[in-house]
Amino acid sequence: MLPLRKVEVKRLFRQALADYPPRAELAFLLQSLEDPLNVGAMFRIADACGAGELVFAGSTPAPPHPEIERTARGHERRVRWRRIPQIDVALETLAGEGYHLVALETAQGARCYLDYPYPARVGLVLGNESRGVYPATLARCQGAVFVPMYGKGPSLNVHVAAALVAYQALLGQGGPQRNEHPIIDS
Repeated sequence: MLPLRKVEVKRLFRQALADYPPRAELAFLLQSLEDPLNVGAMFRIADACGAGELVFAGSTPAPPHPEIERTARGHERRVRWRRIPQIDVALETLAGEGYHLVALETAQGARCYLDYPYPARVGLVLGNESRGVYPATLARCQGAVFVPMYGKGPSLNVHVAAALVAYQALLGQGGPQRNEHPIIDS
């Protein structure tokens, strides 16, 4: 295999969009994230997912910020974002805009992110790196999902977990929407 040229990468992603169309519209609600590097990474993930926006609540740092800008690599200028300082107002706002609020949290009643029935508009709620999604916030979400952990650690970095769940919400279960070409052994 050889790396693709830019024009070939564009063609690959155009074909992927046709083969794997998004099945949901996403927004991310970042509740009191502490690390600006995680916020910068979320800008890149939001852009990659075609998310509608990032909503910063609580003490989540926002641009302009040198660490966010370094990690986001320009995506902070492309992805829509807004600050709604009060988490309860942020939750009400997204719910009022038709988003089904899903917390990414290990909580009672949480479902594996692979099995959740994501609707057409998903507001993925991400919690603080140390304390997770706060209980009062969790109580206002329509659902919660978790990523199974097979090692000794209880969690992934917040932006890594967010990327996994976002793509599952976007693409759902099953394969591509087109007929596969079988691989024939020579």
